[in-house]
Amino acid sequence: MTVAARPRVPRPSEELHGGPRRLVGSLAALDGRQAGVHDLLLMQCPSSLRPLGGGPLPDWARQVLRAHPWVTVGRAPAVAGTPADTPHPVRCTRDVSAAPETWLPVTVRGPQRGQRLDALAPRSAVARMLRPEQLPGRLSLLSPERVAAIPALTVLPLAGQLIADHRLAWGPIGAIGYELATGEPVAGPLSPLRLVLRAPQPVSRRDALHLRRALSRLRVPVQAELETRHGAVLLAEYAASPLTLTLLTPDGPREVHDPWFPRGR
Repeated sequence: MTVAARPRVPRPSEELHGGPRRLVGSLAALDGRQAGVHDLLLMQCPSSLRPLGGGPLPDWARQVLRAHPWVTVGRAPAVAGTPADTPHPVRCTRDVSAAPETWLPVTVRGPQRGQRLDALAPRSAVARMLRPEQLPGRLSLLSPERVAAIPALTVLPLAGQLIADHRLAWGPIGAIGYELATGEPVAGPLSPLRLVLRAPQPVSRRDALHLRRALSRLRVPVQAELETRHGAVLLAEYAASPLTLTLLTPDGPREVHDPWFPRGR
């Protein structure tokens, strides 16, 4: 007697957003990696986000997170424990035996100009993380018509070739990075191409100037920042060789002479 095949039931480790489903609690550890600024996080429990200003999530943020629960890690310190404005219990199943929660600074991006919400997200509710370096490879996931309609997407491969000459790890951030991660059409025809360039070791002013000039020849505005071990400095500002630079750090901007050895005030 032939037995009819049973319909396949998705395994608990599978989920619809293209990544593994993670247990919420002490086992949700982002594969042991720390989330960094500009990383994009898929939240398994977006209702657990807490606005920095306190109070509930705005209606627009709830709608955005319900449709595509991606947030961007901001440049601010993480918070250990429980934020003062977080009610008990957090509306997300959590292992009570886990270590104290770590809350990550994140930004929720809305569809309208000015719709940006700074919030704290529990690390245990992160289901997936995408770094900017992973996003150029996702360009093929967008339709050719969409890529052709957004100049910043069109020039992305060429920008990568120019940066490759300087042997820097890089990735898109801002609206372009968000669209590549989520597939949501948030970029527009006038969107600039924002890039992060990983520079743990010093980059010469000469190389920075050559790279800035090369990127400026692209047919879209390019805003690039050099990410050092201590923070980020704008490529254009560093290439201009001023005596002092503005270094963006988790604790706020600093005026320094050297972004790799920040001893300025």
